[in-house]
Amino acid sequence: MRISEVAEKVGVPVSTVRYYERIGLLAAPARTPSGYRAYDDGSATRLLFLTRARKLGLTCDQILELLPVWDGTHCSTTHEEVARLIDGKLAEIAARIEELSTFAAQLESVRQDLAAAPPPQACRDDLSCCVPSAPGCFVPLTALTTLTTLTARVS
Repeated sequence: MRISEVAEKVGVPVSTVRYYERIGLLAAPARTPSGYRAYDDGSATRLLFLTRARKLGLTCDQILELLPVWDGTHCSTTHEEVARLIDGKLAEIAARIEELSTFAAQLESVRQDLAAAPPPQACRDDLSCCVPSAPGCFVPLTALTTLTTLTARVS
């Protein structure tokens, strides 16, 4: 099979096949007399494995670690190694979910503060709004429209 055929068969771009060859995940295939890459079914099977491993979230470095096991003859060893890598990915995902949940709660808190705030005159560093009469809220003199407001701010 030519590179375009093996890429289409597995469902990846040709550039991915070339990249996997360049970094050592996929062995360089034989060449035809005219210089085209000639892939066999084994290359297509390996490329399919690489594609599935990437979809599981494994990095190319993790896949490189896994390949000697996958190339071996004992399926149980491959399963154990893949399970170990997946457990690591699940732990990473759980940590990321926790970070995102915390961030979402912070955003919700800011959103609630914004909904409860009076119309903005100026914003603080925490994005909460200031009104001229609020203590600790510094409003530029250009934002003050009346002498009464100015007097209230000074006193």
